[in-house]
Amino acid sequence: MRESKLRRPRLSGSVIDRTWLFDRPVVPMPDPDGTPGTASEPTDTVVTLVSAPPGAGKTTLLARWARHRTALGEAVAWLTLDREDNDRALFWTGLFGAVQTAIASSGADPVVPSDQAPDEPRRPRLVEFDRLLAAARTPVWLLLDDVQELRSPEVLADLEALLGQLPDGLHPVLASRRDPVLGLHRLRLSGRLREIRVGDLALDREEVRRVLAHHGVVLGETELSTVVDRTEGWAAGVRMAALALAGAEDPHGVVREFAGDDRAVADYLAAEVLARLGEREHRLLRSCAVPEQLTPELAVALTEDPSATDLLEDLYRDNVLVVRLGTPGGWYRIHPLLRGYLVAEMRRSDPGALAAAHRRTATWFAEHGESAWAVDHAVRSGDDELAVELLTATGPRLLADGRAGALHTVIGTGTEAVRADSGVRRLDDLARLELGESTGVPAPRRPVHDSLPAAPEPADGTDPGAEEPLDALVALHHARHDLAASAAALAASAAARPEGDGDLALLVGLNRGIVLLMTGRLDEAEVELADAAALAVRSGNAYAALRAGAYRTALVAARGQFRQVWALAQETITRGRETGLLGTLEIAGTMLLAAHSARQQLQAPVARGLAQQAAALMDGAGDLDTLLSSRALLALLDVEDGADPLEGCRRLRAVWDAAGGQSLSAPLVVHLAVNEHRCAWLAGRLDWAREAQARLEPLGPVGEAAVLATTEHLARGRWEAARHRLAPVLDGSTPCLMPLGLQQARLLEALLAEQAGQSARSLDALRTALQMGADSGALRVFLDVPGVDRLLDDNADRFGRLDGVAGQIRAAARGRADHAVVPITPRELTVLTDLPAQLTLEEIAARHQVSVNTVKTHVRSIYQKLGAANRRDAVATARRWGLL
Repeated sequence: MRESKLRRPRLSGSVIDRTWLFDRPVVPMPDPDGTPGTASEPTDTVVTLVSAPPGAGKTTLLARWARHRTALGEAVAWLTLDREDNDRALFWTGLFGAVQTAIASSGADPVVPSDQAPDEPRRPRLVEFDRLLAAARTPVWLLLDDVQELRSPEVLADLEALLGQLPDGLHPVLASRRDPVLGLHRLRLSGRLREIRVGDLALDREEVRRVLAHHGVVLGETELSTVVDRTEGWAAGVRMAALALAGAEDPHGVVREFAGDDRAVADYLAAEVLARLGEREHRLLRSCAVPEQLTPELAVALTEDPSATDLLEDLYRDNVLVVRLGTPGGWYRIHPLLRGYLVAEMRRSDPGALAAAHRRTATWFAEHGESAWAVDHAVRSGDDELAVELLTATGPRLLADGRAGALHTVIGTGTEAVRADSGVRRLDDLARLELGESTGVPAPRRPVHDSLPAAPEPADGTDPGAEEPLDALVALHHARHDLAASAAALAASAAARPEGDGDLALLVGLNRGIVLLMTGRLDEAEVELADAAALAVRSGNAYAALRAGAYRTALVAARGQFRQVWALAQETITRGRETGLLGTLEIAGTMLLAAHSARQQLQAPVARGLAQQAAALMDGAGDLDTLLSSRALLALLDVEDGADPLEGCRRLRAVWDAAGGQSLSAPLVVHLAVNEHRCAWLAGRLDWAREAQARLEPLGPVGEAAVLATTEHLARGRWEAARHRLAPVLDGSTPCLMPLGLQQARLLEALLAEQAGQSARSLDALRTALQMGADSGALRVFLDVPGVDRLLDDNADRFGRLDGVAGQIRAAARGRADHAVVPITPRELTVLTDLPAQLTLEEIAARHQVSVNTVKTHVRSIYQKLGAANRRDAVATARRWGLL
């Protein structure tokens, strides 16, 4: 026997240690009655199987474990098996030799086995082996490498007998490229088998990074992801990538080109993987290398061999770099590097077969509903007719599934003839429009980019292609960027709406709902979005259902129904979690709406958490309205938590700058302007407050503009002007765009009535506002109007069934963090108007019939709020800000 077979391999400079895998407890399989097994301690599990493909790191793992046990003073026997060990005599000679060497190395007296013919019964062999082990003073680890070389039934039976009747103190470890034909199931049932498989040996992202760094290679995150994806943590692949990259002048190019046809990779795969396979296995791998994933049925279609089903499972079990993604009969995947090698081999030797494989794969995927894979393989097949057929048939499904990027990419890889087809061109237009806008909630209204296709030109008031659903969809997309085109787009899409429950009908209905929502036709939008959501559920389209749910949440938010916003948002987020779509921009937009809802319901910590999650999900992406709304909400929450209102106001003004002149939806304009106005007053920047009020002018005579003007008059003590400005809002002749505006108007009415001594009217107005808050969940507005908290305190326990809501608001008012900075009060403004007249404080006090101390208090407060050191500075600042 060659001594090299007993010699442990020398460890290279590997930086990855997997020996902890031997310390994992093993749980036996449950009893037939369902009673779970009890986990075994690591030392109780006496047999370990390491089964993985070549290059996975099996031998390195065993060598490290051998060194570890030797350092603990235990005997370690090593035997590298080969084909010669299918001879029983040589096999047993190797076992005895390995164990004898290990025992002698540990300091025990050598034991010489008796001469025994190889064909004698195996029982004496086992007894002799047991006698040999009895001489050991420590546990003995028997490490058998390359067990896949054992094929002799007699030798396998001997090894099975040894494993079934293990002598005390013996711990066998078997490393094999495939599971050996042994009765391992009995060991597995009893919890005496530790299994270490390819998934356990695969390197994770950080371990790949460490291996590359060990070779002097440092990659960026994108290039590192490419290496991880191409190698899937296969140790040999990672090492070959490291060797290819070490010292490379263009590491980015090496990473981009690193694949199965890399010289080192190809040589390794040919020698260590494919050379050991028969012609049938090799042929199946070649035929099945075209799709990234496949089922046994697709394997049969590609090979035209009914036995491909069993052969594919055999290749998986034999660890031939074939991964089973679920239970037997499900999906399989050939390792990317092996796929790359096989496809490159076909491209060189038989390009016609490669094209045919792509065609069969495309047809099979199309028949089984895998749209993205179907169109990709159709384009790769070079069959333009098939590519156009599948693109036009499955393109709408890809759009409805939220895979516009995949559709645009695959169209871009098609031939000129494919791209020139009118249907394909329109699908690409839609994909580009979808990518040009983000799909967060609410939808954007920015102008169409110059590189995008032009909107259909109307003729005689109608779109000439309006009868075509694809043209109608393009028109709807343009309308989402430019609401001036909404009427024509809605008319065209109504005429072109497809019948039935197809993907085009879903897309048209969903986009009609979005445009109707953006134009404020909320009732019609609700019908379209509800129908789209139901159609998405019927068709099993999780993404479309999620998107419809997100826009329905936005619709409810537009109605100011914050309690319902919370319920719908939770429903949409739950659907996203269940369908694996939690990281989408739709979810980010929905989380932001939920954050607004939480803020209105006086749950500031919840609002902040959701707003931060939404911002993290968007990470700078998303539609303009959603991005700006996110920034504004975080600024508001900071101010309400006690941050400097001047800084908060600067951040809100920066939101307008970030819009870059692009049009924003009316609800967002109102939200930003109202809150900028409030923060400007908190900061004492009344010039900024006027600018905020002016931002509402493009919306026309809306109630919110009147409400802001009323607050200005009220703050200056101009009571009659305030009543005059508020009256059209209260009688409905100047309606508010948002329900919050009308609620704020009722609160201002209460303050004005209280000032006029109309306590009954003031109480009625408060009750109306409280009822609106109780119904909708909009409570924050009570804290945003100065003086309302005092009115609630003065009328405590006078609101009947609304006392609970009033109490919740009063408690929040007492605990608010932004109460320290308040706008200049009406009394302070009255005193301020007398400062330019150079009246003494006593004269001002006599004029207003208050004490001198009261005037001094007002003056000190005025100086503090205006940042003035004296009367002259205060007057100058007040004039600059428009207070005088």
